[in-house]
Amino acid sequence: MEIIECLARQVSAAKGDKEFCAASVGLGCGIRLEVTDAGDAGIIDVIACAQAPVLALRASGHVWRAITAAAPPVGLHSFTAACRQASGVKVDGSQLHIAQALHTLERLFEILRGQVEAQQESYPGLQAITGAYASLMLPNGEAAQVFYERSGNPRAPVLLMLHTAGADARQFHSLLADAELQQSWNMLAFDLPSHGRSMPLTSALWENYKLTKQDYIDVCQAFIKQVVNKPVVLLGCSMGAAMALKMAVAHPRLIAGVLALEAPFRATGRRSPMLAHAQVNQGAHNPSYVRGLMSPLSPLFWRRVAAWIYSQGGFQVYAGDLSFYSDEFDAEIDLQGLDGHSRPVVLLTGAYDYSAAPADTQKVANLIPGAHYTVMPELGHFPMVENPRRLLDYLKPELERIHLRLNNND
Repeated sequence: MEIIECLARQVSAAKGDKEFCAASVGLGCGIRLEVTDAGDAGIIDVIACAQAPVLALRASGHVWRAITAAAPPVGLHSFTAACRQASGVKVDGSQLHIAQALHTLERLFEILRGQVEAQQESYPGLQAITGAYASLMLPNGEAAQVFYERSGNPRAPVLLMLHTAGADARQFHSLLADAELQQSWNMLAFDLPSHGRSMPLTSALWENYKLTKQDYIDVCQAFIKQVVNKPVVLLGCSMGAAMALKMAVAHPRLIAGVLALEAPFRATGRRSPMLAHAQVNQGAHNPSYVRGLMSPLSPLFWRRVAAWIYSQGGFQVYAGDLSFYSDEFDAEIDLQGLDGHSRPVVLLTGAYDYSAAPADTQKVANLIPGAHYTVMPELGHFPMVENPRRLLDYLKPELERIHLRLNNND
């Protein structure tokens, strides 16, 4: 019975949690936890909702003990991960009700493992970062007004950062604000059209937004040629990692090196109709959808920061970006000919990432002769924002090696 008592204590804590309570306002279904062991069965109502459907989460005591551990195993570290993996968690309920309750459910899983109070943290100082707009002329003749941020040494090699699907360049604030990196690199990060402070292309305003591979290549090529005007080291994460690698194939003269965080092999299955659904709050659901990709070991404060950026995404933008990331990109096809001997290619992937899992990134590394691949055991899919200090422990030595290699090639 100890697991029932443990779950009951954490559910009681959830009912006093400000975020959990805010996420549950107006929820049209109940939520119930069930322990299914024959000799240790029990039911706990998390949210009782009379005469309404109930989402029932069923698992054995062994699985619930793993979920409530401070460092749960990969696959049981979030509600979304537990549903996606063969984890032993069964969920009874409609996909619509699950999507409507996803913020509540992901916050509940955090509380079940003891992440009730966030440790005191602060945002990085952004005073050294400047922002500006660039007017880009795309190959098809269309103009794009793109917002970008910059910091560092103008005489140093250029490190250009590409954000994840549905997000924007704020994900890289902790890197742009790092004093040590500012000495060695000229760092830039831009918001793709329709993201952050970059308005949509005039042809795509409130239309059925979809990012294609060629669209993404064209924007990156235009930014490098028209704003940077010299070869760059591309640092991208997730969708940005896929494009960083692809750009080294499509425009090798523009790319001096690649550092790919969470690089996918094929990211099939990431698209969901609930990402842009009239009966689902996009500003609550989509951040929670990505919250499940983060490491349970990342500080709660920074997990919330990562999710907040997603809460401000434009209409259909996250779903539209996945047209490229989930439906179109195929490393086996797109990265043919990429060689890590001709330019540095570094791959870093968090162990808790199930979108670009370590095994998938290993497949990517196997395609690229000379690539250097490292698994980051404590991190998830958004390392530069969910746990920037820990990422920098991995990132800085790699950037130093790339910097040295660039100097030796001069």
